[in-house]
Amino acid sequence: MDRRSGRGGRTVKPRALMIALLAAAGGAAGGILFERYVGTGQLIDWSGMRHVVIALMPRDLADRAEVPKPAVVPERTMVALAFGQSNAANSGETLAPEHPGVYEFHRGRFYSARDPLLGADGNRGSVWLPLAAAAIRSGGFDSVILVPFAIGATEIRRWAPGGNLHARLLALIADARAAGLEFTHLLWHHGEGDAIAGTAGEAYAADLRAMIRSLRSQGVGAPIYVSLATRCARVRVDEAIRAAQRSVIDPAERILPGPDTDVLGFGERYDGCHFSTEGIERAAELWLQAIRGSARPDGAR
Repeated sequence: MDRRSGRGGRTVKPRALMIALLAAAGGAAGGILFERYVGTGQLIDWSGMRHVVIALMPRDLADRAEVPKPAVVPERTMVALAFGQSNAANSGETLAPEHPGVYEFHRGRFYSARDPLLGADGNRGSVWLPLAAAAIRSGGFDSVILVPFAIGATEIRRWAPGGNLHARLLALIADARAAGLEFTHLLWHHGEGDAIAGTAGEAYAADLRAMIRSLRSQGVGAPIYVSLATRCARVRVDEAIRAAQRSVIDPAERILPGPDTDVLGFGERYDGCHFSTEGIERAAELWLQAIRGSARPDGAR
């Protein structure tokens, strides 16, 4: 009996189905394998399947230390929405140690932050803990509250209005606001999946602008830092997607340049795509430079 994707009635070959199931269980690396096998993932939305796996088996919180809501001091507390795809999720080679003053917010509760971060897929390390620790060590902030939402191999269309991640993004923002949090930084690391899928630059820019407009319509006025990110299992970066990411930058609208992580080569990516231990540290440095290099509207850095 044929198995069909529900998209135009196209038949899904058993081999593709097996790879999709492995991708759902195996995380971001498996996702890249599936994306490369089927081209643009039109037969099966494998990352949607992984959402089901995550929903059925939520991360165990037994190793998390829940804490009272941390004090939020204007200009001294960074409240960062860290979102995007696998290099914004828990796909780094090693887990970062906990750091005093770094917290994470998840489903209405606060925890001492530790890898793998809640709210993002993958079971490895992230760039956000090293970034938060560096931000505190630099003297720029006394504390950092991370609000992660990152899913590997997701294309921009899924984050834009009408995409299946957009409602979840807005719900997360509402959840944070209900807990008394107002974002000071929006950290967007995304683009590798669209480079693999061959998304046109104009389409990427249009969807990214639409997502940002929607966030602004919800009263989220914090600066959004847009990274340049396209390198993943390929020798060359995708100049069309990079140009699209640059095109949305508008300081007057608080849309600011994030780091160029395409400068991290294969020596800083343990699998050709995701950051090695050295790559995590370098990416965190690049993020901190981008944040410190752009003054916040209130004059703080």
